[in-house]
Amino acid sequence: MKSFQMKALALATLGLGGLVMAGSAFAATCPTGVAQADGGAWSGKNVVAGTMTVVNGGLESPTPSSCAMSSTITSFNPFAAAAAVDNSPQNEVTYRAQFLINAGAIVNLGPFNSVQIFGANAANSASTNNPTTQILKMTLSGSGANNTVNFIAACSNGSNDRCSTSAPLAAGVNRIEIQIIMGSGTGAQLNYWINNTNSASPTGSIQAALGVAGFDNSAWVGVKAAVLGLINPTNGFMTGGSSQLNHAVLFDAFDSRRQTFIGG
Repeated sequence: MKSFQMKALALATLGLGGLVMAGSAFAATCPTGVAQADGGAWSGKNVVAGTMTVVNGGLESPTPSSCAMSSTITSFNPFAAAAAVDNSPQNEVTYRAQFLINAGAIVNLGPFNSVQIFGANAANSASTNNPTTQILKMTLSGSGANNTVNFIAACSNGSNDRCSTSAPLAAGVNRIEIQIIMGSGTGAQLNYWINNTNSASPTGSIQAALGVAGFDNSAWVGVKAAVLGLINPTNGFMTGGSSQLNHAVLFDAFDSRRQTFIGG
């Protein structure tokens, strides 16, 4: 793991990712899948009642990348998943990640109809009240005509050991970056940037939403894995008038690092 860049799984550089520095030459063809066994750079994949494919036409602009990941829930299953897994983090106490997402096919969601789009997980579960390995879970839900991204962080001093906030997404492609800082007492932080390349001015943070200086996530030790794609949809996401079955969400240009701001 490099000192400034953990892993550039940029869909722009090697189809669906590669252990490469940003700015490498574009690949001429897309890999057959996201996992290393399929020609991609991700450690593995989790596909249950869904499909996850590599498609031509990336999300980056003004220079589009060659490939993107298409993630779809195809049938009713509360454990449905169509996600890629990165096992390169090593209990990271500071962790940054960024990706592009186009969830334009997901429409008419209500605030309680959601699906996870990203997770940063610990090696072991923590919390007596609500045991989980998830240091951060990001979900997609709806508010009127717009999609919303929800940031749900593990914390020892929040309601049911969860601290959360949310932010609206623009139509079309959105660039999301997060920063996780592990800490005890009030030493932890969760900052996020949405379509924002100003490192000094995050779009928001968990601590600001709580009205406190910080929170405590030390019981979870550090980030050991990252998961990108659709996973754990609510029943409302899959059924009724807001059903999103067979609606593809596109992901691109994933990058994760220990320290440096990723930006555009």
